[in-house]
Amino acid sequence: MIALNQIRHLSARHTVDLISFKRKKNPSELGQLPSWCNEIELVDRPSRWRVAANVLSGMVRDPYIGISWVRSAEMIKAIHNRLQRTSYDVVLFQTVLTAQFRPSWYRGRTVLCLEDPTVLKMQRMLPLHRWYKRPIVWNSIARSRRYERRHTSGFDRVILVNEQDCIDYKEVLPKSSLDSVPSGIDIEAFRPSSDIRRSNGMIVITGNMNHPANVDGVEYFCKEIFPLICQRLPSATLWLVGAGPVRRVRKWGRDSRIKVTGFVPDIRPYLQKAMVSACPVRLKIGTQTKVLEALACGTPVVTSSAGNHGIRAVSGEHLYVADDAVTFADHIVNLLTKERWSGISQNGRRFVEDNFGWQKSVEKLEQILECLVAARELEFAPH
Repeated sequence: MIALNQIRHLSARHTVDLISFKRKKNPSELGQLPSWCNEIELVDRPSRWRVAANVLSGMVRDPYIGISWVRSAEMIKAIHNRLQRTSYDVVLFQTVLTAQFRPSWYRGRTVLCLEDPTVLKMQRMLPLHRWYKRPIVWNSIARSRRYERRHTSGFDRVILVNEQDCIDYKEVLPKSSLDSVPSGIDIEAFRPSSDIRRSNGMIVITGNMNHPANVDGVEYFCKEIFPLICQRLPSATLWLVGAGPVRRVRKWGRDSRIKVTGFVPDIRPYLQKAMVSACPVRLKIGTQTKVLEALACGTPVVTSSAGNHGIRAVSGEHLYVADDAVTFADHIVNLLTKERWSGISQNGRRFVEDNFGWQKSVEKLEQILECLVAARELEFAPH
């Protein structure tokens, strides 16, 4: 999604060529990409037997399976051929999985959009693992650290999704130039709806319900916070909306006040119907786009400091931040009884419009790319 929106907005003022793997389903379906790109080159994904061989050989070499999964001689060849015959101002590689495809001989400007920094993510998720699994996780962290240092060293810039992650990740990549480009959302698609009425007492938690940080947040909310809300507002209901709910999430559906939906084709109606969106995650990982989506829909958000990490909204103005169960519950009860509901709703929507629309996000990326191009031109200018 990030790459798609970057292409869409960059193509308005720049020529964009794309090299990508074919989609598994409907490989010829490219949507609007042909109207945005100058050239598109699609590479067949590795066959099943090749993936199996990559995974086996990568057990020693690769810190996690995703790298082995996409290893492709065809992709390496396609990129090498393209860079040998075409001159580009900047070449962007999306996610750490593609860092392996950067040719060591290439001397043009290259940027790695790292998005979620793997080592930082694993370090922060360590408390969620049982004690006997932690040595395995520490081993993965060490291997990932070595891999990322080796494969990011050739890039002119490494981009993360928020400033704080850049600061924290400098210890992992001390020799890399780090910068941040905020995550964006489609502020036209995510907006309040005049056709959907708010449901009194409705609280929603969204996200992939098999992600460990989300599962931990759901359990914390259902055990510690929701009972406090129900003591004061017995009519309150909680909706857990997201794909792949694991058993630790599904079990809460036994409570008649809690609905577990599983996968839904469109998250927006739930956000537009809810009175409050809760984001009780306790791990600082990237930027919580679920918070941005709710705010864009005019739905007031109560979140933890971890949920506000990378967003930096002002508590009490754009949303509410609480790190203890009592305060968290107090904020939700106040919003469910419509105390300052309209003001927070409007301010939250405006905050996302001003800071997290895709246009704003890509403008920051464009500034970084143009600085790299200008620096290269200066480097090769006659003295």
